[in-house]
Amino acid sequence: MYNTFPYYFNPPMYGLSPCDTCKMYSCPYYDNTSIYNSDLPGQFTQYANAEDKKQNNFFQTLNNIGFIVQEGKMSYIDILKLCSEGKVDNCLGNNVGAPYAACLLPPAPYQAPSEGQDPVTGYDPHNPNNYPANIDYLAPGFTYKLRPDEAVVFIGQTPPPALYYCFRSYLGFIKNKPEKDYSEYITAGNAYTGFYHMLFASLGDQLNNYNLWTGNTPKGAPGKPFNSSTIIISTADRNINKQIRDALFTAGYSPDIMNDDNIPMELVNMGLEAGKDTFIYMMRFALWADQNIGSQYIDNIDKFIKVFRITPKIPLPNPAPWPVLALKIRETGITEYQVVPNSRRDFDQLRNEIIKKYGGTEYDHVDLDLSLGIPDNYNAILRDFNVYGDNRDAVYFKTEDFKLTSDDDFVIVYGINHERTGKAVYSNASFYGAELFNGVAGAFSTVQFPDTANEYFPEGYENAGYYYVYKMTRKADGDNVVIIPYSTGNPLGKAYGVDNNEDARIVFRVYLDKIAMVGPYVFDIIWDRAILFAKKKEPWA
Repeated sequence: MYNTFPYYFNPPMYGLSPCDTCKMYSCPYYDNTSIYNSDLPGQFTQYANAEDKKQNNFFQTLNNIGFIVQEGKMSYIDILKLCSEGKVDNCLGNNVGAPYAACLLPPAPYQAPSEGQDPVTGYDPHNPNNYPANIDYLAPGFTYKLRPDEAVVFIGQTPPPALYYCFRSYLGFIKNKPEKDYSEYITAGNAYTGFYHMLFASLGDQLNNYNLWTGNTPKGAPGKPFNSSTIIISTADRNINKQIRDALFTAGYSPDIMNDDNIPMELVNMGLEAGKDTFIYMMRFALWADQNIGSQYIDNIDKFIKVFRITPKIPLPNPAPWPVLALKIRETGITEYQVVPNSRRDFDQLRNEIIKKYGGTEYDHVDLDLSLGIPDNYNAILRDFNVYGDNRDAVYFKTEDFKLTSDDDFVIVYGINHERTGKAVYSNASFYGAELFNGVAGAFSTVQFPDTANEYFPEGYENAGYYYVYKMTRKADGDNVVIIPYSTGNPLGKAYGVDNNEDARIVFRVYLDKIAMVGPYVFDIIWDRAILFAKKKEPWA
């Protein structure tokens, strides 16, 4: 059952263009010497041939030592489109303006294919010992079961310049617990596959562009980890990891670009039988240096990153599970309360000036309460709690649910620009519909937030730059505004908007403390805030 798989390396060619984020030809995360350089066609062919040869050597080595290799696929996931088409009924709290890709994995040997999947070569549908198919959700192979001795290996080219990208395996759907109500959960499955509910909890810290080993950043050395070769090995067993690494090295790959994505076996229930846990593998991206180049990468991601399911022909005895590793520490001993002097007084000033500007006699205002958006990953697994594809590189806050009752209603979001304080590489605020958890509009600290609070403080006030103020509204009525689209009649689809009189919420994300290089500690940052302004109704209305 050994196959060879060609490596399609045919990136689009682009000339030099300014960074879409800061409108400059040079910025902290833009690499003008990217691989998209149209005067080097010969090197592309040479690179492709070398990669093809190494991959074939890798597959041959694995075949010789008793492994089956199957090719999966990386695929861009437009969750708003899928939800609009009725293929899923929840958008999983998508981060507006930050696209996602997922691994679509084929079934294991002797496992029945899901709807839309081809069976494994040599599969006998009449074998009574076959394992049931994976549950169907979102796309064939999006959720998959794993034997403890299997590996999922990613080989390819990292994204073009962006402020942030990452890779991570997740615990996807798990078997329903007896006598528990899952009516409020996302559920899937049947008597054949087992009945499941979603947790979508990350299984460790992220591999991201700040720590990934690549050709440009060997062994994690400083550099620009974009358009660069890399390998990620996802396993639950250290022995399998070593065999995969040895086979890669024999094939000609450098250990300096190999990264481990470890699955802590103690926290999961692996196997192919009905009721065993399912897994998901995700990539996410934020803030391309050049939007066109980034879009081309996403749209053709299966050409840039190849994914393989690697299975021993004979199950291996004596597993050596990875331990439950300590997660990165979020606290740094530096808080925004220290960085931003007089923050209490400033927030009072900011709130009063916002209400003075937008309130008046025509509007009622409500200070929306905030709470922690999602708990940490391991906490969620033990609590049996859905965290919608969490990311430890971030911390999340959400407002209480509210409604826009007319086109005149709007929300003002305001607070600390966490990027300015060093507690984030970026932060954002996003508007969601509560029913579909669909993010439809948002603003980023890198682009929209800078200096938007200046008008609310005395001229020249030295702390003004630490703050931001942004308006979420139906109407394009000035600067520092993000438009909330409607659901009904939306040409893109119903999930791309939220209608009036539907429950909505604001979610704030704060990504990567610049010292800890993980999401900041929840109480080290000053939480963002939001005020709902509702147009007063006429007495006769």
